[in-house]
Amino acid sequence: MPYTSKPALKRLFSILSDLDSSGDPESIQAHGSALSEKDRLQLASELRSEASRTEIPLSDLGSEANRWFGDENEAREWLGNALSLVERSESAGTSIKVVDSNGTPLSEGDSVTVIKDLKVKGGSSDLKRGTAIRSIHLTEDPGLIECKVDGSVLVLKTIFLKKS
Repeated sequence: MPYTSKPALKRLFSILSDLDSSGDPESIQAHGSALSEKDRLQLASELRSEASRTEIPLSDLGSEANRWFGDENEAREWLGNALSLVERSESAGTSIKVVDSNGTPLSEGDSVTVIKDLKVKGGSSDLKRGTAIRSIHLTEDPGLIECKVDGSVLVLKTIFLKKS
C-alpha cells in the first residue's frame, strides 16, 4: 500500500523534506511532540504498519523519503527508529508537571485549597479564601486545573491554589 494512503506518514516525510532534514532523530521527535495525542497515535500506527511489512518497495515511500534510503533494509530500520522516537515523544508529552502556588506538585484527584478570594465568571457567588476543593482534574495546560464546586465545573489557575 503506497504511503500516500497514510496521511500522517506522508505529512512526516513532507515536513522533514521541507526542513531539508535527512530524517534525523531531533526533527522526528520534535514533530512527534508537536502533534496532538490523536495525530501522534495515528502516526505511530502508520509507522508500525509500514515497518512490519515483509516488503517495502522504496517507490511506495515516495520521492521525499526515497532519497534517504539506499535499500529496503535501510528503510525498515529508519521506520523502526522513527516509530520509537514518536512513541518516546508521546510519553514525553503526557508527563506535564502541574504545581500549586508553592511549587508543590499536583496530581490527578488531589485536594487543594483556594488561597485568595476569586470571582467566578458567569456565576452568582465567588470562591472564598480557604475553600477546599477535592478531586481535581489536570488539564493539558500546566497552569490550569478542572474541578467541581457546588455542582458546577470550574477551571482554576494553579497560582491561586495550594495542595491540602
